[in-house]
Amino acid sequence: MRDGGAIISPQVICAGFEAVVLLLRSLSLTGDQSRKLKVGDRVCWEHSATDLGTVVGGSWSGVTIDWDDGHTTSIQHNDMAQVERVPLKLM
Repeated sequence: MRDGGAIISPQVICAGFEAVVLLLRSLSLTGDQSRKLKVGDRVCWEHSATDLGTVVGGSWSGVTIDWDDGHTTSIQHNDMAQVERVPLKLM
């Protein structure tokens, strides 16, 4: 692959891809992070730019999310691995 005339090695491309994957994984919520969500926080499902929702409630056991598609889901804190907080710059 070329970048302005220079050849980019497959190792560099692979390392860049792995860094992106690690960044996306780091955004997924742990149980402790889920407990810190507040009403009004925006979240998404599995790195999706279209599966977005808003936290509408929280309890000792989990959070309730109103998804933009009209569905509402209650998810236990320790089951939030597929949910991630949406960075403010994407909203």
